[in-house]
Amino acid sequence: MKTENSFVNGIRWTARITGTILVAFTIIFLILVFIDNLGENTGSQRHSLSTIIIITFIIWGIALAGLILALWKEGLGGCISLLGFITMCILNIFNPESKKSATIIFMLWMIPSLIYLFYWWKTKILPKVNDNNVQIDDQ
Repeated sequence: MKTENSFVNGIRWTARITGTILVAFTIIFLILVFIDNLGENTGSQRHSLSTIIIITFIIWGIALAGLILALWKEGLGGCISLLGFITMCILNIFNPESKKSATIIFMLWMIPSLIYLFYWWKTKILPKVNDNNVQIDDQ
């Protein structure tokens, strides 16, 4: 039982650490890109983003918010972030302006979501299923 609890805690902390690193990396990256773009004001008209790219960024923010929510609610946060990252992959496939190799990178972002969902399944769903399937032998 002790090894089972340490295994489950290891899963939880792996999901927390990887999810937090991804969120922190994204926030730092966006801040640095924003600061870099402030210095590039050449007077020319800015390149406008297509609607599909704007939608992708909004869904990316929702997926990252799901990773933050998963720190407290593993199941809900894992579902929100996984659905968000899957939607991003689908939008990237149909976006004519994007590189298709970015889909593989987006799939790597799903790993913390999958770990959170595995932890949630292992701690919340599986015990309920086992409790309902307990059979008592009368001898």
